Amino acid sequence: MEKIYYAGLETPLGTMWAATSEKGLVQFNISNNKEGFLKELKSRIKAEYVEDPRKFKALKAELNRYFNGERFIFKGPFDMRGTSFQVEVWKAIYSIPYGKLTSYGGIAKQIGRPKAVRAVGNAVGDNPIGLIVPCHRVVSSNGGIGGFTGGLEWKRKLLAQEGILGSSREKSETSIDLRKFFK
Repeated sequence: MEKIYYAGLETPLGTMWAATSEKGLVQFNISNNKEGFLKELKSRIKAEYVEDPRKFKALKAELNRYFNGERFIFKGPFDMRGTSFQVEVWKAIYSIPYGKLTSYGGIAKQIGRPKAVRAVGNAVGDNPIGLIVPCHRVVSSNGGIGGFTGGLEWKRKLLAQEGILGSSREKSETSIDLRKFFK
């Protein structure tokens, strides 16, 4: 049976949870909630689960760089498990640079399916490697913050971390037009 390794990683925003296969990162949650993380992981992947923080030294170093404000791309490797459409969307999300944004429609155009905006939105919401595959950088085409599976409070925190919002308390979904950050 396949083994999936997982661990909680301490960050300035609390404990974040990661899981990896032998091929690469399969899940990353920002929620501080081990039980919810494991429940979601087990619903997606049938495996033997082993808690092993040693498997995440490189990711922990990258998270430290990210939270210290360095502009960089998480390196992976990744083991993206989803439909071919979802994986295509997640790869497009991965290409959004630090401090930049795009819209759901922008992703749809990028993957050559300009009419699939709603399907792109669903795939963005199903991204199992949030923050690392930066779905928080996808917003509404009108410049509003859009949705976020982890909740808008988390999305605001991550956008503030990247200098897009001045503060995580900014209610950008009603008061700010984020289109100036589109890549």
